[in-house]
Amino acid sequence: QIILWGRTEKCLKETTEEIRMMGTECHYFICDVGNREEERYLLSQVICFFVQVGDITILVNNAAVVHGKSLMDSDDDALLKSQHINTLGQFWTTKAFLPRMLELQNGHIVCLNSVLALSAIPGAIDYCTSKASSFAFMESLTLGLLDCPGVNATTVLPFHTSTEMFQGMRIRFPSLFPPLKPETVARRTVEAVQMNQAFLLLPWTMHVLVILKSILPQAALEEIHKFSGSYTCMNTFKGRT
Repeated sequence: QIILWGRTEKCLKETTEEIRMMGTECHYFICDVGNREEERYLLSQVICFFVQVGDITILVNNAAVVHGKSLMDSDDDALLKSQHINTLGQFWTTKAFLPRMLELQNGHIVCLNSVLALSAIPGAIDYCTSKASSFAFMESLTLGLLDCPGVNATTVLPFHTSTEMFQGMRIRFPSLFPPLKPETVARRTVEAVQMNQAFLLLPWTMHVLVILKSILPQAALEEIHKFSGSYTCMNTFKGRT
């Protein structure tokens, strides 16, 4: 059983049909996870649905938006929307489904995050902030589950992925750091869940970034940002929210 929820019915319908064609039962619900009351109602409906067909054992939090603006150019409502969808939505879904997982001693919480949670860039201050917050949430949750047999968590932190979300973003050496394919991220995520891997950085070269951040002074990191083009990569951003 797979249940999808999101804001756009067209995308949900298409994805549901693809999954059904592969022989897996799938249903979808329309919901804005940034709307607390709407999500609370949806969660109650989903829980009632699963009382009839079975328990939820894997929760995947993937909803996210990016507005691609600096702090001074950002609309206040847009900033709040990013935090509600990218971060707070995980609080509500996890609080809804984790208790039953703990009771069954069987469950997995999955978060599709971003490497920008660990290394922010200009021009996406709403996204970077929300993803850093989301990472802290998952880090705390993962440690909190150490004494909970059968229940695990996986956080995936991919580099730029070739979807419409960050359309137009440009770095200086795209051949050295090509965007990830969505299929690759999906496959590696499934593998990480199967191995109960707590944190997954994609590609593996992103581990170098984490190491450099821990040992280099700020001035050196700034030069790396300028040289790589990440300092100005959002100047050509045309993504969708």
